Amino acid sequence: MERSDIGVQFGWYLVVGGLSTVVDLGGFWLLRTAGLAFVVASPASFLAGTSCNYVLSTRIAFARGRFDRVGEIAAFVAVVIVGLVLNSAVAWLFVQAGVFGVIAKAIAIPFVLGWNFLGRRWLVFEPELPDGTYALTRRALIGERPEEE
Repeated sequence: MERSDIGVQFGWYLVVGGLSTVVDLGGFWLLRTAGLAFVVASPASFLAGTSCNYVLSTRIAFARGRFDRVGEIAAFVAVVIVGLVLNSAVAWLFVQAGVFGVIAKAIAIPFVLGWNFLGRRWLVFEPELPDGTYALTRRALIGERPEEE
């Protein structure tokens, strides 16, 4: 297994995306339960989920180092904005074709997931796993143990 194995990295990105989605949806539910308006709760929870995604991406799925921190965050935000536009456009197209809104949104997910992963891999971070994730994955997949000192 190579550090830049795209399939393994995508698997780790699914973990990152799943946890980030829980933060987004959970935060939205908490904010709405607390009485915040939809127009406040939705972007606030999206921001929380996106922030979680950035932190987990750099810890679990992608090695840092392509840019300095400011450049990395700027590239990350650009990829997120394109993903948000892509998600809205795909969902809108399906709604215009007569598909129920929630189903249209669900159809958009694979498109945006693919963009988000590849955008992070090609445009934001290094296309390899961080050291800790790489070591953990090698140990789990091929039973490799760290060298004894």
